[in-house]
Amino acid sequence: MLMSVSGKIIFLLFTFHFSLLLLSSCSERIDIHTDDASECLVIYGYITTDTTQHSIRITRSAGYFSTARPAGISNAIVTVSTDDNTIAFAESKSEPGLYQTGASAFAVEGKTYTLNISLDFDNDGKPEQYQATSYLPFSTKVDSIGFQPSKAFDNLIEVLLYGETTREFDENYYSLHVYKNNIVINDSLVNYSVFNDQFVDKTYMNGIPCFYLDQDNEKEKIHKGDTITLRLDVLTKEYAIFLDDAQSEVRGSIPFFSGPPANVDTNIRKIDTSNKTPVVGFFSAFSGQKTSRIVE
Repeated sequence: MLMSVSGKIIFLLFTFHFSLLLLSSCSERIDIHTDDASECLVIYGYITTDTTQHSIRITRSAGYFSTARPAGISNAIVTVSTDDNTIAFAESKSEPGLYQTGASAFAVEGKTYTLNISLDFDNDGKPEQYQATSYLPFSTKVDSIGFQPSKAFDNLIEVLLYGETTREFDENYYSLHVYKNNIVINDSLVNYSVFNDQFVDKTYMNGIPCFYLDQDNEKEKIHKGDTITLRLDVLTKEYAIFLDDAQSEVRGSIPFFSGPPANVDTNIRKIDTSNKTPVVGFFSAFSGQKTSRIVE
């Protein structure tokens, strides 16, 4: 049924007054107390199949509005072990709270790794014990990458992936990183690309677009002779969920008036049940494969 002109005017006036009512109802002053919560222990790190110096970072949490970097916790004992091997982490001499392996350390696919940490967080003279466990999945087969202009956007170049997904589980999870001349492009948490293989499960990836290079961004713009490298990591489901939840917290709630944020789940657990120290963070083990191509 068509609305008459007078009916339209009445409807518009009603909508206008209703909008004013909503705006006025949102103008009431609300006092929000932003006192900092008590400090908690933050543990984050991972070990991979790369032969490199692996890191575990141990810090104290900082206030929400604090601009200072979280303080590192020194003098911890940190190891990562399997049923037949133990890798020791030593504290960095230049950065408190950063614990690293030697440059020749690496992890092995198909093994379960356990992180053990002993430290005195509350300075009572009695070290507390913390532990986390992660399985290291088998890697994918990454053959090569290619490039092509995006059909939808003139300023984007698609990075095409050729290779075979892992067949270890019914549902596998990945993170993808792209480097230009050995400098990672998506290096921040908010730009991590984390996905599962529900659309490519147990198939050969024959030139699947997996990343877009913005040619209006000098960091991503490619020139003849540039080397583009793609690294595809295979993650546990738990670590993929952790990264996705952490990204949601960094990006903020969408829509704006959605529910309040919740703490991101952690796999760090306290060995002593009487330990009251709050702890957050994550430890993961994952495999990765790289391939590179020079831009022609």
